[in-house]
Amino acid sequence: MGSRIRDTVRFLFELFCEVSPGDNQREPYITRKYPESYRNEEELKNIPKFTFPCQLENSFAQHYSFVLTSEDSKYTFCFCRYDPKANTAQVLLSHLPWHDIFYKLLNCIANLINSPERGELTSFLEACRIRPPMPGHTLKVTYNAGHSVFTCQCPDNKLPSIPENCNLTEYFSAMDTKCMAGLWAALLHERRVAIVATKPSRLSACVQAANATLFPMSWQHIFIPILPKHLVDYLLAPMPFLIGVPRSVMESVRMSEIGDVVILDVDANELRTPFNDLESLPSDLVSSLKKALSDKNALGDAVSRAFLRALVCLIGGYRDAIKIENGQLITFNPEAFIRTRKNMQPFLKKILQSQIFRQFIDERLDLLNSGRGFNDEFEVECNHYADKLNTGSGQKLKQQYRDWAKTVKKEGGAFFKNMKDKANPAMQSAVKTVRQGGKNMKSAVKGLKNKIPRTGSRPSSINTTDDSRFSCGSATPVSSDSSDSTPAHDAPPPRGAPPALPLDLLTEMEYLFANKNAQRRDSFPNSSHNSEISLPDKASCGSDSDLIKLDDSPTDLEDFDPLKCRDKSQKVEQIKSTDSALLHEYGLDFSQFGLLDYSAGSSARPDPANTVPKGWTTFN
Repeated sequence: MGSRIRDTVRFLFELFCEVSPGDNQREPYITRKYPESYRNEEELKNIPKFTFPCQLENSFAQHYSFVLTSEDSKYTFCFCRYDPKANTAQVLLSHLPWHDIFYKLLNCIANLINSPERGELTSFLEACRIRPPMPGHTLKVTYNAGHSVFTCQCPDNKLPSIPENCNLTEYFSAMDTKCMAGLWAALLHERRVAIVATKPSRLSACVQAANATLFPMSWQHIFIPILPKHLVDYLLAPMPFLIGVPRSVMESVRMSEIGDVVILDVDANELRTPFNDLESLPSDLVSSLKKALSDKNALGDAVSRAFLRALVCLIGGYRDAIKIENGQLITFNPEAFIRTRKNMQPFLKKILQSQIFRQFIDERLDLLNSGRGFNDEFEVECNHYADKLNTGSGQKLKQQYRDWAKTVKKEGGAFFKNMKDKANPAMQSAVKTVRQGGKNMKSAVKGLKNKIPRTGSRPSSINTTDDSRFSCGSATPVSSDSSDSTPAHDAPPPRGAPPALPLDLLTEMEYLFANKNAQRRDSFPNSSHNSEISLPDKASCGSDSDLIKLDDSPTDLEDFDPLKCRDKSQKVEQIKSTDSALLHEYGLDFSQFGLLDYSAGSSARPDPANTVPKGWTTFN
């Protein structure tokens, strides 16, 4: 899902809860939850309403899902299992879109609740609430005193397949070729799309599967797999949306009020649209897509790959628009992208303005410029398509990047110095101001030193530990006694001679830099203090079929190859630098700066002329 999926996930699931549908006097409510310490009140308030968006059929158990969107636009996936016998629903919240695994886990939880070992539920949930395994690895949890085992294989980075992927299987079995192709075209044009069905299980599956057909792009607008009745006004929103609407909720809406909306009726296998989105695409592309989708006995990733290859024909030429220049960040040229497909330029101009394509390009550029690389099924199909047309776009990109990497490796620090010279002018102005201020400070410091008593040691009565830095003053203004309403105008008593200041500006600056760097390190996702586990990229790493890599054989540039997908388990080399080196980059030297009395000690004052390069600003 691109930027909507969190980069770091701490637990396999965040919360388990059981929800009751309520009655005529009471709204749906949570009957129990694990862990009890979960305190996200906003999510806890919305879970019951989304779990029972409408009246559910009481004939059979069913699985369905919905999505909660956080303030930072990240998704929290909620997986439900409704049990008609108990008339309750078990819900799992996770940051991972692993529908099949969590549906299987919900079945195991339901069996445990309905068994004599129901007292083992808490210990079982505790055993499952661990860091998520890596893609393709097997999750194994033993419970019931070792007599029962829950196992499942975590999703790998392959395309969704039938029948393994429950969402795609449901979608493909419910809709015909024309409806699937028409809805896909509507999503590419970012229309207002409503999918209608009676069963929540079928409804949420079709919405999730429709979004998956956009891979490697993903829907960036309003996304609600199941719309509760209290949010029906979302259908009046003027911006693009992809919403799953229960039939009972849709029947309460006046069609004249919602305007131009693409409606997919799953139960009737019917697509109603006021637009000609499918006709705006190349006819040969549409014919190939429909032919690939026409086989209702298709298994494996045939359906997913049909949509993927259609997208390669449309936007696969983006690599020819990648602009690589020595000493510059890698960028994207929209005009060059339009020229890559001469027979579909009107569509390319439209998709350039779409949010889903912009997000896709931004992610690709970020991967290239950061050195993380990418290697997914989309790039593999792009290479096959380029070879078929004999355009050589993959080889061209490799050669351009090889030259760019050689320049970076050859220039080394000069390259980054060149980038620094092109930094924000505000930063350059700030550095200039610091330099000028340092020169003006010399005379002020010299005069201050003459007024400070010379002592050989600091006063023992003043706390010089680091803890005193955090309690050196009050954040509250000091005022006179509140009982005295008349302000005092008496002259203040004469002050005594000030004590010797235990002040060493160099020490103070070192403390400031150290604490600032510590805060910065703690904020990094990969910091050793961070307990979160980083998720790997969607792409499968190390595939020999990736033709984007710089070379098939090892070279001296292999250590700097952003197009080569790296092993996430490999430790990244720490960048070692000192704060003084950072100051030296801007010609600042604080090595001689301080208010210490060298005459009181045994060591002699160092000679600045012997340690500071010519033309630097020296604080002494």
